[in-house]
Amino acid sequence: MCGSTALMMCLMPSLAYAQDSGTSNASEQAQDSADSQGAIVVTGSRVARSGFDNPTPTTIINAEQIANTGLNDISDVLMQSPQIAVGLGSSNDTFQRDIGASFINLRGLGENRTLVLVDGRRRVSGSRDGSQVDVSAIPTSMIKSVEVITGGASAVYGADAVSGVVNIILKDDIEGFEVSGRVGLSDRGDGATYRISTSGGGQFADGRGSARFGLNYSKSETLKYTDRSYTYGEGALRFVNNPDNTGPDDGIPDRIVITNPRTITSSYEPSFVIGGQRYYYDNGLATQSGVDCYGSYCSGGDYGYDNRERNLRNPRESFSAIAGLEYELSDNITAFTDFEFSFANSETNGQGFFDSSLTLQRDNPTLPDEVTALMDANGLSTLKVGYEGEYIFGNREHGNSRYIYTVTGGLRGKVANFDWEAFAQYGRRDQRYKRGNSRIESRFYEAVDAVIDPDTGEMVCRSEAAQAAGCRPISVFDGMVSDEDKAYFEATFMREVTNEQFLAGIQATGSLIDLPAGPLGVAIGAEYRRDSLSTLDDPLGARGLLYRTDNGGESVDASAEVVEAFAEFVVPVLKDSFLGKSLQVEGAARYSHYDTIGSTLAWKLGGEWAPIDDLRFRVTRSRSVRAPTIVELFAPETIGALNITADPCDAAEINQNPNRLANCRALGIPVGWVDPAASLALTTRLGGNPDLQEETSNSWTAGVVTNPVDGLTLSADWWSIKIDDAIQTISGNSIVEKCVDSESLDNPFCALVTRGNFVGLSDPYVISSIDLRQVNVGSLTARGVDFAASYHTYLDKISSSLPGRLTVTATLTYLDKLEELVDATDETTLLIKDGEYENPTWRANLNLGYAVGNLRANWKVRYIGPSSLDVEKSAEYYGGVTVDERFYHDLSINYELDDGSSLQLGVNNLFDEHPPRTPSTYTGAYGSSLFDSVGRFFYLGATKKF
Repeated sequence: MCGSTALMMCLMPSLAYAQDSGTSNASEQAQDSADSQGAIVVTGSRVARSGFDNPTPTTIINAEQIANTGLNDISDVLMQSPQIAVGLGSSNDTFQRDIGASFINLRGLGENRTLVLVDGRRRVSGSRDGSQVDVSAIPTSMIKSVEVITGGASAVYGADAVSGVVNIILKDDIEGFEVSGRVGLSDRGDGATYRISTSGGGQFADGRGSARFGLNYSKSETLKYTDRSYTYGEGALRFVNNPDNTGPDDGIPDRIVITNPRTITSSYEPSFVIGGQRYYYDNGLATQSGVDCYGSYCSGGDYGYDNRERNLRNPRESFSAIAGLEYELSDNITAFTDFEFSFANSETNGQGFFDSSLTLQRDNPTLPDEVTALMDANGLSTLKVGYEGEYIFGNREHGNSRYIYTVTGGLRGKVANFDWEAFAQYGRRDQRYKRGNSRIESRFYEAVDAVIDPDTGEMVCRSEAAQAAGCRPISVFDGMVSDEDKAYFEATFMREVTNEQFLAGIQATGSLIDLPAGPLGVAIGAEYRRDSLSTLDDPLGARGLLYRTDNGGESVDASAEVVEAFAEFVVPVLKDSFLGKSLQVEGAARYSHYDTIGSTLAWKLGGEWAPIDDLRFRVTRSRSVRAPTIVELFAPETIGALNITADPCDAAEINQNPNRLANCRALGIPVGWVDPAASLALTTRLGGNPDLQEETSNSWTAGVVTNPVDGLTLSADWWSIKIDDAIQTISGNSIVEKCVDSESLDNPFCALVTRGNFVGLSDPYVISSIDLRQVNVGSLTARGVDFAASYHTYLDKISSSLPGRLTVTATLTYLDKLEELVDATDETTLLIKDGEYENPTWRANLNLGYAVGNLRANWKVRYIGPSSLDVEKSAEYYGGVTVDERFYHDLSINYELDDGSSLQLGVNNLFDEHPPRTPSTYTGAYGSSLFDSVGRFFYLGATKKF
């Protein structure tokens, strides 16, 4: 098996023998198109150009390559590309209030910095929390191609294109009628997916008009932790503190890995500690022995929380409709209109309530006799009880439904050497999010605090005011609480969100004058955009009265406007000269005026030089700008929840850093202190920051493209992106660790951490909340190299007896740097992310394709290189545990019948590769979503054309 350092050597020899691509180099794709159709428009620019010369690295994924993945969601398709990092999707959205949505994260720099366009135009935001577009609303069956444009592209396409652009091109040349369907199923008989679509189109009015439509329904079923042996029971993994550890640099691992981990402080059954012994109440008192336990966690046993209710993949269901109409008003003017609609719904169960220290008085009649006898024997007047609550109150419920509409209308035409277009577009997204089976905290605590009424002898709530309000006492020891008893405190958190966008623009592209080396290409235009956001949380959640993870905030009703003007030029300098075959330079500038932050200027310069026919060098330098979004500026403070890996001041963690020990003592943390909230979610504070300023990005790309032999194209592009004043939410783990690892407590992190006042705990040192509001950090930096290779040939060129066409495509990305510097003046605030499992150093795809007659076959190999769990931790911290590389093999076969029908059969993850066996990656979900959690997956599809 190939190691990461030798990966390119492993891939390149395959070029002599193999075939077709999951991502293809833009120049090769463009040349194929030009060969068959004449002039084409190069992507990554608004200037129309013939041929395939373009200094901006661009990757194209076409409709056939998308279909060959067997995936319903275009975000899942794109995340297989080495340039795309983990974004929100079905494997990591369980606890997100955008559950069911999909967002793209280019270069690992954040979803808000990837500008997603559809047919070159923006779309309304798919989230309350930013400008990111929900690409799950776009049916894969209606996508013609996807262009991934690397590097800052704000000057060409506008703000948010800091890390690049993903431009989704819809099918617009539909003739006739087509019906297609596909069903998929894992080899374990679960994780089913379904898709059925239909499309049609044609011309009318003697060819002056054309119309098209597309309908799509898709559904994906739930996949749970319990459905896989490698994610549940003995397959589950967790790090725990090593009891044999004596301190840092002692050669002894600080942490060890246990299997079948169970959190005993949050058992499914009520549990408590008396006299140093942990008891469980399971229709009677019980203890467990013969089980290895490490603080709050045990390896195996009969009791303890074990993730049984969690999902590897969440269910999704959506319906989409697309329609378009064009009509030639005259020889030079065409009117057009487009309509898009999407409805999506996602519903799944959440977790229980994780009450770790519910305090019950001795006179509470719900306490079983066995428990009160223990309390009396140990002189206790109160008892602290912990549980997960699934078998007492049921799981909480998550639901999210979204409607998205887009209507576009405009005119396009031609004047002299210029093509022009004017358009107006309106987009709207309506979201209704809920968390059911939540609770009103104050009422819940009234209901569990029961006494015997001295007058009636009946069990009642202790508070007379609560009794008058309808409180009914409940017991956490008697199994599932009835709906009638829950009615007093049960609640459903509701949030309604409306995003709106109005966009209008005009542009003209063409050749201004003819220069000796060719025409001077120009594009000019202007745009106006208004984005608005309206949110309304239910009154209880808005006031923070519900369970700690289920609250919201005050309503939002805000908007932002921007007026922009842009220009782009392409100047041919040389052609067939003694200095080279060609040389061209290009530039772009965009002036923007925001009603929130004022004026900004983005620009780009680039050039491409071909000294000979088969060798080209290209370079771009750009400056991009991203203005803070409505939410980043104006969102009210809301309450959320977060689990951190560990409190750095815990006795098992405090010696990891010399500064840590001193700073924890300065905070008053006593010697030997153990975090009592180690397994619990902390409160987070989220909200806007009106003092945010725009972030600016300086990007470079430099590369070479060569065609050494007929049919073979090779390219290598170095890229670098540095974002100053980046608008960022710092991770909770980074905040709490950097607070005490810095030289002193006088640092930007400690102000974000609150200790004491944790609900249900009296410990004054435990972290109770972390401030995660947006701030301008010093900088974000990403740097790397993209390699691409493409080879295609008809096999009869090799031997006249060999039929068919062979295609080989390889893409490889080397991630050299991905860092966040919180304070530009303090290097100790540096957070390093490259080389970790979310952003591995090496990723690659190799595609082998063969076509003969009506048969097409494609073999795709996806490579994810080895990585670290945390590059800033010593090898001793995790006991040398690292993340192994993975190779995934996907196979698809397509056969076209003579009657216009076609059949497709495919299998993903052919060799049933499991996620890497570490506690952070064994599920292939959440942060480890690059890895496949489903296992071997088959799909069958059919298409009929009429």
